[in-house]
Amino acid sequence: MLKVNIIITSKFNRKYLNEGGFLLPYSMLLFMIVITAAVLSTSLFLSKYRYLVNMGEVYERKVSIAHGALLGMKDPVPASVIHEGDFGETEVVNSLLNEHEVLMEITYQTDEKVFKPVSVVYNRETKQIIDWK
Repeated sequence: MLKVNIIITSKFNRKYLNEGGFLLPYSMLLFMIVITAAVLSTSLFLSKYRYLVNMGEVYERKVSIAHGALLGMKDPVPASVIHEGDFGETEVVNSLLNEHEVLMEITYQTDEKVFKPVSVVYNRETKQIIDWK
């Protein structure tokens, strides 16, 4: 230990060393860099996690609305159907626009909130979607 202290003291001026022989300003700078990198990586991980959770909720809503549209096309008679799914509740209200077209209003809701309804117009005979708003 004494030999190492002598080598460090002979290579550097005494102003860079504290009483124990360590390079205090440089070790403090290295410590600050490591702590800053740790905080930034943690916040990056948390923001990525929040993004993935939000995107999962968006895809759950889209899948539930598409499933509600499929259920509404099975029975083209003007009716109202409520379907409980894995992600939330989908309400489908059918109404006839004319003899060939049916309008569906699909409302999706979870425990936290109710989303804006989606309007789907489709042909009764061919089941082809004409308009999706």
